[in-house]
Amino acid sequence: MKHAFALLLMSIAIVACVQRPPAQPAEPPARMAIAIMHVGAPSMTVYSEPRADAPIITNYGIAETVSVLQKKGDWYEIRVTDGTGWVKAADLLTDEQQAELDKNPVPRFYVAPAAVPAKGHGQLTLEAKVNTDGEVIDVKVLQNSMRDQKAVQANIDALKQAKFYPLLQKGLRAPFTYEHKVSY
Repeated sequence: MKHAFALLLMSIAIVACVQRPPAQPAEPPARMAIAIMHVGAPSMTVYSEPRADAPIITNYGIAETVSVLQKKGDWYEIRVTDGTGWVKAADLLTDEQQAELDKNPVPRFYVAPAAVPAKGHGQLTLEAKVNTDGEVIDVKVLQNSMRDQKAVQANIDALKQAKFYPLLQKGLRAPFTYEHKVSY
């Protein structure tokens, strides 16, 4: 009986030693991209879910390319380094849209200057110096036929608060000047 019990214990020990570890779930197959798109915003935030209050995963810069996996309402799911994330559809451009911007680089407002009310009539032409990030760094008056100097200063201040899409020339961000005309 002792031998039978010892044999049983030894058999259990051998089976326990050679048992395979539990199977790991297979990694899901890679999803095919439905499109390759370009970042059209100065900075594009990638969220963990398709909502603006979801945790932020990462950010992309203007003109970077992303692989789009699906569209859900006003959101696109894109591939990121460690999986997927969600971006606002308005922040992406198609190949055709990006090609047009590359062919004809012109300044575009990301945040336009606020409208300024004025007394009387006249014209005001301002020149804004814009850095490579699209921020207005200086404004000077080129032409002024207005008598309302408070409105002139308010227009200068409004233009300083504006933000432009970075201007790309040959794939690189470039500083530029922008002529802004206001008529009353």
